[in-house]
Amino acid sequence: MNEMRTYRDKLTGVAITQYTAGPMRNAKLYFTTENFTVDDRYFFFNRENDGLYRCEVETGELRKMADAAQYSGFAMDRWGNWGVMSRRDGAVCRLDCESGEITELGFLPAGGHITGHLTTANTGRVACSYQLSNMIFALVILDPGHKDGEIVHMSDYHLGHAQICPSDENLIFYIHETGGDALQRTWMYDIAARASRPYYVEKWGDWITHEVWSADGEEMALMRMPDVWTGDKDGHVFRMEAHSRRTMHHPCLSRDRRFICADTFALNLKHVDGKGVVRDESVEELGPAVLLFDRKTGRETEIAVTNVPKTGDDHLHPSFNRKGDKILFSNPDDNGVAQVCVADISGII
Repeated sequence: MNEMRTYRDKLTGVAITQYTAGPMRNAKLYFTTENFTVDDRYFFFNRENDGLYRCEVETGELRKMADAAQYSGFAMDRWGNWGVMSRRDGAVCRLDCESGEITELGFLPAGGHITGHLTTANTGRVACSYQLSNMIFALVILDPGHKDGEIVHMSDYHLGHAQICPSDENLIFYIHETGGDALQRTWMYDIAARASRPYYVEKWGDWITHEVWSADGEEMALMRMPDVWTGDKDGHVFRMEAHSRRTMHHPCLSRDRRFICADTFALNLKHVDGKGVVRDESVEELGPAVLLFDRKTGRETEIAVTNVPKTGDDHLHPSFNRKGDKILFSNPDDNGVAQVCVADISGII
């Protein structure tokens, strides 16, 4: 199966390869997990009501790896050539990204469901946010060699975006999910101490959202709307990394942490008359975009400009390959439905 075509973005001139087409939603993995295999030969995406697919970057060949009726929550390990996913019966399964072999690792608490994708530490520990059968929210871990997941934290709050630190199995980042702004959204959980602490301590007017670990677990990138910020592992030092005329969301760090990519909302430009007065009407001049920021030089580069997504699920969610010379993103087609694309940034970085 091959649906690949290549073109240059009309506004940026950057070479784009589109790997999917058709009426079904084809969405890359979320930006909070690796999307590419260790050799950057393949990436993974989800096809609506169908399953998890693997795509070969050079040829565009597609292979279905898991069925949507049975598996969900797939995420790739930051270092190994494998990923984990949740089976419908509550099992955590390991997928070998090369062979496609699926192996059962253990089970999450019966009757509940994950509230995001699974995540892994460099020790093989699996962690996720979870809603138990009694509707209580929890953080759950599954250690190598153990058949039963362990509940390490419970809460009345809706817990989400749980991400175990890639290099420290003792720390789980998670959020209080409100569907919008929160008084205190970000939290770090110490498993050994069984204690939570705020990560970015919010003051009134802060809007923090869309957080992600760096691959080495030394930093997190996040949105302090409308700007991209980074924070150290301990949550002691934060700084603004990127500001744009466009409001951004979904930031992601390259593996060497030099570059940040982010997507934006559509840009609405107001009509202004000769006296500088804004008229009542506005015109949408530009669709959402993928932006690239160089943390060393401060340079901002527009990579791609897309159609407007039909739903929030079809946001662009850009992320880097492991080498850092390509950006994978979900590109809304003419109907606003996500299709998977890769931008070649080798001539830009």
